[in-house]
Amino acid sequence: MKKIKKSCYGFSLMAFSVVLAGCGGNGDANENPGETDVEAGDLEGETITVAVTEGDIGQFNAWEARSDEFTEETGIEVEFIGIPYENLLDRITAEGISGDGTFDLVTYLDIMGPSISQFLEPLNEYAERDDYDFERFPDSTMNLSTFNDNVISLPARANVQMMFYREDVFEDLNLDTPESWEDVEEAGREITENTELSAITPYYQVGNNGQNLYMWTSYLWSNGGDIFDEDMRPVFDSEEGIEATERYINLLEEDLAPDGSVTFGEQDARTHFRQGNSAMWIGWWWVYSEFNNPEAAAEEVSGNVNFATVPMWEGKGGSSNVSSFPIGMMEGSQNKDAAWEFLKWLTDPELEKSVVGDALREESPSDQFSTDISQTENLRDEELNDLLDDFFLTGAEGFEEAQTLPQFEHWPQVSDAISRAISDMATGASVEERLTEAAEEVESLMEDNGYYE
Repeated sequence: MKKIKKSCYGFSLMAFSVVLAGCGGNGDANENPGETDVEAGDLEGETITVAVTEGDIGQFNAWEARSDEFTEETGIEVEFIGIPYENLLDRITAEGISGDGTFDLVTYLDIMGPSISQFLEPLNEYAERDDYDFERFPDSTMNLSTFNDNVISLPARANVQMMFYREDVFEDLNLDTPESWEDVEEAGREITENTELSAITPYYQVGNNGQNLYMWTSYLWSNGGDIFDEDMRPVFDSEEGIEATERYINLLEEDLAPDGSVTFGEQDARTHFRQGNSAMWIGWWWVYSEFNNPEAAAEEVSGNVNFATVPMWEGKGGSSNVSSFPIGMMEGSQNKDAAWEFLKWLTDPELEKSVVGDALREESPSDQFSTDISQTENLRDEELNDLLDDFFLTGAEGFEEAQTLPQFEHWPQVSDAISRAISDMATGASVEERLTEAAEEVESLMEDNGYYE
């Protein structure tokens, strides 16, 4: 286990607030993309529309600002349309049913994938035609964009879980960077005994698109457990699942987590840490800049937050979770070749590197600030990592070890059943009994919907 070292922040962190859950033209649709040879110049004069979520998201702002370069190169005009996140799923669904072709490209949260996959154009033949390599993205994020062997989107925006911790607190107490759950617990006891801080702030609240599943699955998967077996039978109430869940709930019982975390969603827990009330937090990597931003975080927090991969289970392994906000092509688009040209341009590794590099060097407007890297080449890029203390290398480890939540039509109902169980166990229900009850509920749901012969 390595000793923590003081980070040197080579840039001034600016306000960076992103909501994880947020985020027509002419020409004929190409029905057989693999059988044609399309040159971008042949599409001059076409206009494509790109639906993104509202919320002043730096990455999306950078895409729009730089799309002028794409237009100069190809003659294809690009129009961005902002949609409130809470309306996004309904808008995509309505467009898909109508086939109007208002949107050529859409961004969406990965959990929406199963319900909108029928409205998105498979990209496999386009990629084969133009020798586009899907392997530029980590497998974990590509899995979230693939249904029935069809790639329906590109994970140009993706998040991995990391552990964030108060570097100043760990240094004062001479603590090592946690690498295992045991390390978290041992460090946590030192923290609660010697400071007024909570050790760690989890989030057990039910709902919010199953947010309380993300930290729980890190415990579950690292102990060798899983949600389903290969026959889609629920197995999260196995011996490994019970042990992992008990350990997760024990953060409360051992007073390592604040009592209030039973009602915390992810955002509440993030705020609790940011305001200087705890020493550790596990969640999406994009919040690193928020934690170190003097305009967003408490004085004692800003500049004192370091990062590590999600802890491992002793003697077994570790596994973080990932979430993506991919971009896909609508099946009803009348400008599919032009839309595909834009997708290729948008996911060029050099463009991604330039957006983030300019932000970290403060060479782009503040509303285009982004640390969103989604491609393996850039996650391991030496120049980018020098700008941010090997942050992207740490993220790369997380993406490579990560597992993903299941992607199928009835997952939202399954997620809700497990989310309710986690909340109940955090407020006193028996772990073994409540997990068994939830597994029975899930199996019944799967049976009723024809998943078993």
